[in-house]
Amino acid sequence: MKTDLTTNGAFAQTQALARPENTKNLVPKPILSKIPLDSSPDYKLDLSTGARASIPALPSLPLPSLPNPEISLPDTSREVSVDPKKDRIKLEEIKPEVKAGSLKKAGIFFIKGLDVFSSPSKSEGGYAGVGRIAESIEGSRLYGWDQKEDIKKEIKKIHPDYPVVLVGHSLGGDTAIEIADELDGLKEGFRKVDLLVTIDAVGFSHDIIPQNVKKHLNVFGEKDFFLNDGPHVARREEKTNVRNILSPHDHTDIDDDREIQFEVVSLIQETLKNGPHKA
Repeated sequence: MKTDLTTNGAFAQTQALARPENTKNLVPKPILSKIPLDSSPDYKLDLSTGARASIPALPSLPLPSLPNPEISLPDTSREVSVDPKKDRIKLEEIKPEVKAGSLKKAGIFFIKGLDVFSSPSKSEGGYAGVGRIAESIEGSRLYGWDQKEDIKKEIKKIHPDYPVVLVGHSLGGDTAIEIADELDGLKEGFRKVDLLVTIDAVGFSHDIIPQNVKKHLNVFGEKDFFLNDGPHVARREEKTNVRNILSPHDHTDIDDDREIQFEVVSLIQETLKNGPHKA
């Protein structure tokens, strides 16, 4: 039987069936006892036909405002050109700052003379001999005669217990003596120079070697007296050992002499072999 819910009679009939006294006999008791309490209804809901539950409409969200077309944005797709010579940072140029007296290794400084006497090739005359000696000593550095302040700056980085070696030719020899003399004072802490080598120094006021120099080798030529200042003496012989060698070579060839080169290399090796200063 189908119930017509569209008429008033049908509505009254539905209300009558809904009364408690009329609903107790609608389903037989034996059937009710066989239905488990936790059973789920045995039916499937077909969503393909019939009425569907209506989904409430979502509230409208405000849309983000679009940029003003009249305002021009930067073009990020364009490649930025880089000048490798100006903008590229070379890692070898980035060096940490070395504190004064913290460098625990020997300082070996070669100082050449005026470049007018130098040859473009290290294997030829001029001051090439100083460069070749420097290349044979590991850890040494070559400077010009006018780089006195740069050399002193590097010496300050070296720990006081480690040796300092100065080797100079011509004007470089005079610079080496000036550096040693300026280190011998309160301002520089009377810094020791373990070995000072001058090869035909040209000055006339550097004959006296300061007391902070432990050993000094002075080589001067028997020719061109205008370019050398002769033998050197120690200010205090008990503190400085001075050795003078007279060479038959002229000013530009004296540093190429094998015997002189042997003497210089031997003295440097002996100085480095002693290691740090003993307290």
